[in-house]
Amino acid sequence: MRLLRKSDLLTMTAGMIFFTSSFDVFLSIHVGPTVRVAQLFIALLLMAALIRHRAGLTMAMPLGGLALVLWWFVQLAFVPVAVFWQKSLGYCLWLGLDVALIFAMVNLFATSRSALERMINLYLASFVFAACFGIVQFTLPLLGGPALLVQQWWKPDLIARVNGFSYEPSYYATYLIMGIVTLGSLRRSGIAGYQGRTWSISYWTMILAVVLSSSRMGMLFVFVDAAGAPLHSVWKALTSPRSVLLYRVSSVRIVLFVLFVGGAGLVVWEGVQLSVRNIATIEMLVGGTGLLGTGSYSVDERSNHLHDTLHVVEDHPLMGRSLGGITETIASYSGVKPTTFEEAKDYEGQSVFAEVVAASGIPGSLPFFYFVILTILAPLKLARHASPLSSAWLKALVRALIFEWAILQLNQNILRLYLWVHLSVLLTIYAGAKLEIEENREAALEMLSESAA
Repeated sequence: MRLLRKSDLLTMTAGMIFFTSSFDVFLSIHVGPTVRVAQLFIALLLMAALIRHRAGLTMAMPLGGLALVLWWFVQLAFVPVAVFWQKSLGYCLWLGLDVALIFAMVNLFATSRSALERMINLYLASFVFAACFGIVQFTLPLLGGPALLVQQWWKPDLIARVNGFSYEPSYYATYLIMGIVTLGSLRRSGIAGYQGRTWSISYWTMILAVVLSSSRMGMLFVFVDAAGAPLHSVWKALTSPRSVLLYRVSSVRIVLFVLFVGGAGLVVWEGVQLSVRNIATIEMLVGGTGLLGTGSYSVDERSNHLHDTLHVVEDHPLMGRSLGGITETIASYSGVKPTTFEEAKDYEGQSVFAEVVAASGIPGSLPFFYFVILTILAPLKLARHASPLSSAWLKALVRALIFEWAILQLNQNILRLYLWVHLSVLLTIYAGAKLEIEENREAALEMLSESAA
């Protein structure tokens, strides 16, 4: 019972990290850098892992852990490069805490199958929680209620752009896309535990929250994910025509196909008519993109930030500026020398991969990109030999990670906490699946040796 209570406490702590990882405007303290409540729970998990290690248990190295630690030392080495070194040091400490989370999760949860199942379900539930809050956030002002943490509006005090607990809608959508892709992949995998009504409602709840956020990037990535399955079927039919001939046609499938095509056509037609009748609304939705004659300020802003980040790389290809020093260098192009975190915020970089190279220099960024490639390829390779459930988990989490890396090229920075939470979950599942395979192999060899004797 004592071990069970400890296990439950650790699971609850991990759950609190999952549920609060997107908190930017709630339960966060601005003391120069922003201290988030999730980081306090990470510290607790790290303490538990260190206590476990002091008790005589070996500290396991996560997949890519050595490369990640090496990259962290690169960031630490470049802290003195910046004049406003306090920000560089703060970013380095936050990165160190993110790396520590991966080590703690792998060492505390990978050895227990039941702990892994509870962890992944809690992780998925945390996205549903954030999605439900977003829907409430959108609904309350329409009903005359309070605006809970709303940061942007389509119509002030009436129609909110949903941002959940994040700084802005695009951040919220960037967070939710990981939950949508993970759960969608698990549902398509055929694993029975993710086929029920509860998970179906959860999946569509997250999609609705992204739509209500009106984040164009978020909706595009949701569409790309949803289109993956039918496109795969079309590709399979094109590359293997015989599979089409073997497809069993029934009256039910014919009716469903006709209904689907007819419904899709009706939706497209009504959408076109709605656009014609409400051109002002459509212009508002595409505002900032340059489409339909609207201003391109949103696209231009991102383009300018990316150009500035690449300019830093061009000026300092060998010696990086450190993660916190990028803003200082970009600000210098405008003749500005920021001395506070607030002043530096206006000069953040763009595109996380370009940001990494600007912070680390080209040689110093190699460990990071090795880590990125390894954490995609190795889990997919292991999934071929893992149990059906572990294989589905690995494939779903890797797919979500690829989507997250892609969307982060368009916004934000590498220190988004929920990115590192996702990595920690993936690498914990990887460690658990690898251990399971090794134990099954040893058991098979033992049975073989006993039968031979």
